[in-house]
Amino acid sequence: MKTLLRNGRILDPSQNMDEIGSVLIENDQVVEIGKIEDLSDIDEVYDCTGFWITPGLVDMHVHLREPGDEHKETIISGTQAAAAGGYTTICCMPNTSPPLDNPAIVDFILDRAASPEAGGVFVAPVGAITKGLKGEELSNLAAMKRAGIVAASDEGFPIQNSQIMNRAMVFCNQIGLPIMAHCDDSNLSKGGSMNEGAVSAMLGLQGIPRTSEEIATMRNCLLSLHTRCPVHIMRVSTWGAVEIIRLIKSLGAPVTCEVCPMHFVFTEDDIGEFDTKFKMQPPLRTKVDVELLLQGLQDGTIDCIASDHSPHASHEVDVPFDEAPFGASTIEATLGATLTYLTHRGILSPLETIRKLSTMPAFILNLDGGTLKPEDLPVAQVTVIDPDVEWTFDRNKSFSKSKNTPFHKMKMKGKAVLTFSGSEIYRDAIYPAERYAIYI
Repeated sequence: MKTLLRNGRILDPSQNMDEIGSVLIENDQVVEIGKIEDLSDIDEVYDCTGFWITPGLVDMHVHLREPGDEHKETIISGTQAAAAGGYTTICCMPNTSPPLDNPAIVDFILDRAASPEAGGVFVAPVGAITKGLKGEELSNLAAMKRAGIVAASDEGFPIQNSQIMNRAMVFCNQIGLPIMAHCDDSNLSKGGSMNEGAVSAMLGLQGIPRTSEEIATMRNCLLSLHTRCPVHIMRVSTWGAVEIIRLIKSLGAPVTCEVCPMHFVFTEDDIGEFDTKFKMQPPLRTKVDVELLLQGLQDGTIDCIASDHSPHASHEVDVPFDEAPFGASTIEATLGATLTYLTHRGILSPLETIRKLSTMPAFILNLDGGTLKPEDLPVAQVTVIDPDVEWTFDRNKSFSKSKNTPFHKMKMKGKAVLTFSGSEIYRDAIYPAERYAIYI
């Protein structure tokens, strides 16, 4: 089977490639890139004129909720949503019920993700650093790595004991497993529901101080510097955290970080009259924070963009603001929000956009992905993007079971129209039918 993606703008940061050309997929692998004009033995052709052809997007921060919270999301619905968002590889977080802290649950997730009903997206599990996510005793990380985890994290339940975190970094460095750190000092953030400041005071809500993120970020960065364990700082939201990470990188620490679209699109002012769709952890910050996050994206301090897809059921968020859970359904909107608010505004070039959405996440976690190099991956992972299509995000048309998203009814510019993981796994309705031909 030969499939040709023809005459698109090929953007591949792994090869520093930005040129017009075609990509040939044969037997589920990319076999050739460049000027391909002979169509005599091609089985199917997609006309990609005006579109971008990129490595499949990689989301290193996704909550699939299964096992245990299937009323929020399942592996099947979550991977289908990922494919619609342009993703071919996603990393699922360990705060499931029970937590992902043993090889049996790793096996379960990988089996479910490989089922015919799933979205065809590769799922890379992230294991819990401590048993039961309790922050007390290390999980059997070596056994979980053999089972297939790509990183370790206590996401959702950040380790407060510095001795435990230091021990985890020493051990993970020995077995070659990166740590993904949710940075929060719960002694400072406990009971809070939004950014601490004038807006929280006006709304009468207990605030979460920026120092709760910054103190934990500094601790984890310093531990990484001294243990030499690769640490990825998750969902950076304050200008102080950006400056800490910039400093620690200059000292040679193996630290990377991500930002999520909610934190560069919205601010605390968007909460309005207690809209729970905007309740995030870390919370939405100020306009000054957003400006410094954008600067960090431009200068490379912030390495990646991740969705932090955190689905919840409707009845869980239709409650008073301070009682609602943190998080939002975001995986189908992340690419559109990034193109709209970063690429089209000149914050990131098209090549840098794909670097932060695909190549760097794959590099940081040593995943098979993030490149179009011929025969470099076991299976071709390719996303075709229409950068100029204008559309409105509609949560009611989402593949995710969850509808708690701040992007509902938001106008965006740019969308994934084709997603390939070996073969086509998603084709958006906006892709023109006349651009697709099958040769028999």
